[in-house]
Amino acid sequence: MSIRIRPRPAASPTWPTTNDDHLHPDWCARGHACGLGEHRAQPVTLRVPGHGVVVLTRVLAADGSQHAEIRTRISLAAGDTNARTHLMRIVTEFDAALRRMVRPQRRTP
Repeated sequence: MSIRIRPRPAASPTWPTTNDDHLHPDWCARGHACGLGEHRAQPVTLRVPGHGVVVLTRVLAADGSQHAEIRTRISLAAGDTNARTHLMRIVTEFDAALRRMVRPQRRTP
């Protein structure tokens, strides 16, 4: 997917009041999701009912860089000891996943 804008820093701390739809990338959600010099896509929500939720949002920052914002909510095991053990497993798994995701992709000939 290509972006058809030239990123520019925000002129003010609030979003411009003029109709500047041509400045938004085609994936931008516009409205209140977009502002403060950045563009935000409509969030994608992944759910495991009763256990957890992950919300992913594509963001184009004012400096032109893009990133994925990932928020998660996971139900912990019952009891303090079990919850702490569960948290350690979550941190370990997220660390491994993050390291895999930021690693440059290999090109296939």
